[in-house]
Amino acid sequence: MEKHLKNKVFSKILFFFSATTLLTMFLLLFFLSRYYTEVIIQREKDASTQTLEQIELSINRKQEFVQNAIKELYLKKDLILYDIAFALQNDYSTYLSYRLDKYSESSSFVPNNLDTFFQAYFTQDLDINAVSLKSADYGTEYIYINNHHRWNLFLENSKLAQETSRNLKLGNGDGELQLVKWEPKKEGYNTIQISRFINDPVTLKTIGDLTVYYDTAGIQDMLRLRKSQYKGSVHIISKDGTSLFSSNQPVNPDQLRSLPFITAFSEVKWEGKKYYVNTLADEQMGFLYVGLIPEKEMKKVTNVKQYMLLATMLLSSIAIGVTYFIMRSYSRRISAIDSAIHEVRSGNLLIRIPQSKQKDELTTISESFNEMLDDLNKYIKDVYVLNLKQRDAEMKALQSQIQPHFLYNTLEAIRMKAIADGSKTTSNMIYSLGQMFRYSLSGKEIVEISDEIEHVKEYVGLIQIRYHNRLKVSYDIPGTFLDEKVLKFTLQPLVENYIIHGFRKETEENELLIQVKSKNQDIEIMIHDNGRGISPQRLTYIQAKLREGTTTTEDSIGLSNVHQRLQLKYGIDYGLTIHSVEGKGTTVFIKIPAARRRNANV
Repeated sequence: MEKHLKNKVFSKILFFFSATTLLTMFLLLFFLSRYYTEVIIQREKDASTQTLEQIELSINRKQEFVQNAIKELYLKKDLILYDIAFALQNDYSTYLSYRLDKYSESSSFVPNNLDTFFQAYFTQDLDINAVSLKSADYGTEYIYINNHHRWNLFLENSKLAQETSRNLKLGNGDGELQLVKWEPKKEGYNTIQISRFINDPVTLKTIGDLTVYYDTAGIQDMLRLRKSQYKGSVHIISKDGTSLFSSNQPVNPDQLRSLPFITAFSEVKWEGKKYYVNTLADEQMGFLYVGLIPEKEMKKVTNVKQYMLLATMLLSSIAIGVTYFIMRSYSRRISAIDSAIHEVRSGNLLIRIPQSKQKDELTTISESFNEMLDDLNKYIKDVYVLNLKQRDAEMKALQSQIQPHFLYNTLEAIRMKAIADGSKTTSNMIYSLGQMFRYSLSGKEIVEISDEIEHVKEYVGLIQIRYHNRLKVSYDIPGTFLDEKVLKFTLQPLVENYIIHGFRKETEENELLIQVKSKNQDIEIMIHDNGRGISPQRLTYIQAKLREGTTTTEDSIGLSNVHQRLQLKYGIDYGLTIHSVEGKGTTVFIKIPAARRRNANV
């Protein structure tokens, strides 16, 4: 392992891969844990809201039940006018006498009084413990008990007055109407009270109120059914701060009373413990429904985070370990290549890199390295033979230099013979050809524009002799440009290209213009003719080839040759451009730097 770690490439790749893997995994863990925590909190919040809304709906239904009871009372005019209103506006003795008189006068065996109404209406809801009818003026309170057992449990948790006035018992068991004086504690001990005022139907004066005491067993059952969904506690507080219901007592009631009467979700800290508080305010009933979720209920999130952390560390270790063992083979191959390079630097050209069965870039490098050594050894073996061949080539080059001079001397002898025989035209043609041949034999690469123009004139002279009076050539060359420098054989190939492709032998209107001028501190040479021109398709092809710097077809090789030579010499900003209209002529522009600009660059 230590050997591989000394490999810098291996160490760097392993380090950066490990760092990237760990960073990625822990960032993923961080965001996933945050997301999971928010999901858990939101899920508990939603469960709390649904629970509170169901409890609110249940109590609102009970409130509607009580409201319907009041409406039912007002619909029974005989009952409200001659029984309930009388009972609430007189003392108990007077009401009892009145009730006996009414019963004796009635022809029915079923009395129509508040007792029968309470039995008929309030026994429909089994959650009702008792119903209270209390006089506003006399303080007399009639209690109808619907469930003795639950009512007694409630009374045990209530502060009863020591003084108890008369008790009226009508009937046996549940369903009694009692007259009592009692004082409930401020805390309702899981009994919900819903009260409504009763007005005199004639004077509309408030004569008492009706209070229904509901047991909270139904709410407890609902919470038990939702225990798997909602882990917190539920509390109901009246607007004046009275605690009406608590599913358990995790906190001090005074802390619950300090909660604002609004619908909201918040986090509070009581006695060093953190709670998530969900409140639902019912303005109509005046109840505040509170859902409390202790932070300890969220501990499972912490457990999940621990499992996620362990999983992250395990997966990261596996990824790094697998990467190490895979890269170890690559490390060995890189070390072999490095060792072979050091051997070659030491002069050992017989070393070879062992070939691997894997087809990858390292295999390509190894094969190329071995082939390079094979070629190098072969080159060393053949260098002596190559030296011999080079000497032979130099001798042949010397011989080739002798042959053009012999040809030029021969042409000069023929010209002198033509003069002696009186053939002046032949003599002139041989002279022009000889001058052109002498110009081509000069070893200069860069010549003056005046020399290049003279070479063009010699060539044009031959063409004018051949095609008498069919070619007119004009030169527009200011004297200041004659000593400017240009590449040898720049103009003559372009003129020759015109003669081959643009010259019209059938007419005497062939014109050629060669113009030199200055343009943007450079020199522009224009060669314009009125020849056949070039077709658009052919012109587009030639221009594309010139832009690419590649050779065109053989019939336009002169253009490509000149253009490439100019760019190789002066740069890509120079060279030639061509414009042509089919049937009207062609214009070639040659751009070269002026001598002063070339000197400035130097």
